[in-house]
Amino acid sequence: MPNLTFRYIGSQDKFVTSELVVSDVCSKCNNEKLSKLDSYFCSLYDKSFKDFHEEKKQFIFEYNYDLLLRNLLKIIYNSSRTINSEDNYFENFKHFILNGNETWGNVILILDIITPCTTNGIKIYPTSMRCGTVDVGIKNENFIIWAVSVNSYYFYILISKEKKISETLVEELNNVYNRIPGTIIHPYKTQTLISDFSNQNSYDAHVDFVNNTSEAFYKYTKNSK
Repeated sequence: MPNLTFRYIGSQDKFVTSELVVSDVCSKCNNEKLSKLDSYFCSLYDKSFKDFHEEKKQFIFEYNYDLLLRNLLKIIYNSSRTINSEDNYFENFKHFILNGNETWGNVILILDIITPCTTNGIKIYPTSMRCGTVDVGIKNENFIIWAVSVNSYYFYILISKEKKISETLVEELNNVYNRIPGTIIHPYKTQTLISDFSNQNSYDAHVDFVNNTSEAFYKYTKNSK
């Protein structure tokens, strides 16, 4: 996995250099269960994530869906607790994150690819790991959207608050889904052809974040001197 120079905590609007740690995980869960998830994610990084995609060309993405989804939900769960530690929706996934072997018909996993951009003759790669909520520009009361990115790989997790999506929610689901870029990762296969992409590059993907956190970053660099 990459060495991150610093980390941004959105709920506190600040950058930190320390590792973000969830302190209330029992040693058995951490050593026996979560460590296996970490090992899988590290192996997936070495196999896929560490290599940047220079072009938006279709390719085969290979994965273990159970382990991939559990890892992404673990990252989201930990991140969401920095915002809301009580009455957290992602508490619903704790058992699945630890043990797996559950089917979630209300979860859609989507993968988009972000390519480098060139500015003043310098190629800028999407070198970052990010996790946060996603605003698709429309009101969506019944769905939760988070993103987890690792370099070129941008995973979007679309979750219905209802475990079974009723017919009354289909229209809202379609409206939300159509605003999320990328290819759906097939939950019952071990590989998916990634062929649908956004037109975003590393500049597009980071410019809003950089602008919105510039003051916090200035404080971080000033305090680091």
